[in-house]
Amino acid sequence: MAHASACISFRMPGVSDIAICVRHWDWSETSQTLSLMTREHGLLRCIAKGSKREKSAFSGGLELCSLGEFNAIIKPSSELALLTSWDLQDPMPMVRRTSERFNACMYAIDLIPRLILDHDPHPEVFDALHTTLDAIGGMEPCDRGVPILAALVWYQWKLLVHTGSKPELRADVATGEQLDDAKVYGFSASYGGVTVDPGPNGPDSVVRVRARTIEVLRALDSGADADGLLGHQGGELERAGRLLGMCISTILGQESPAFRCVYPEA
Repeated sequence: MAHASACISFRMPGVSDIAICVRHWDWSETSQTLSLMTREHGLLRCIAKGSKREKSAFSGGLELCSLGEFNAIIKPSSELALLTSWDLQDPMPMVRRTSERFNACMYAIDLIPRLILDHDPHPEVFDALHTTLDAIGGMEPCDRGVPILAALVWYQWKLLVHTGSKPELRADVATGEQLDDAKVYGFSASYGGVTVDPGPNGPDSVVRVRARTIEVLRALDSGADADGLLGHQGGELERAGRLLGMCISTILGQESPAFRCVYPEA
């Protein structure tokens, strides 16, 4: 009796999504390894074989901050997914037009692999990153100065909100009691929020913060977007962004290398 041999095929899962390239390295003369912030699949580390060849399925290679649609195969035995195609949607052409735009965008993308785990979906974080990069480095970017500062403080706020680390702004983080209006507050990044003014001789762990800086953050907490912050002065937006950056650095246990490029007086 003849026996037919059964052949069982195992299909590796494929994914299709939109993504922003947040890190890349040369793998060889023609290939790259990448970290992609995807909308529905979280952070995805990939290898793109042949991506730097002129005639490839990768739109001529992948650049930092670029937005594209992709297909990839996730291999259970490998930490790197295999990127099979990349259709460039937005190259963010203005990212490198000025140092202010470049530093702001590099800071924005550098925070993603530090705060987001592999394969952990955060569509709200993806949307915030896309909105920020588009405002600063897209086809019709915002002007330098105040709008860039507004975009960054809004973006950092969204990162903290959607990773569960939103700072407390209305109750004293030391006592839990409601804060009275004041001209100067204290802010503790390690405790995660506002407290009473410690005075000039207070502990190093509590920084003194002007009321106008806290007003910027409270506007964000009430739902303001980046455009809604444009009534604030550049110094207020810079101080608010620096304060949120301190919160993020405390959570990470280290500063992003790009932090001081954006906030040199931190």
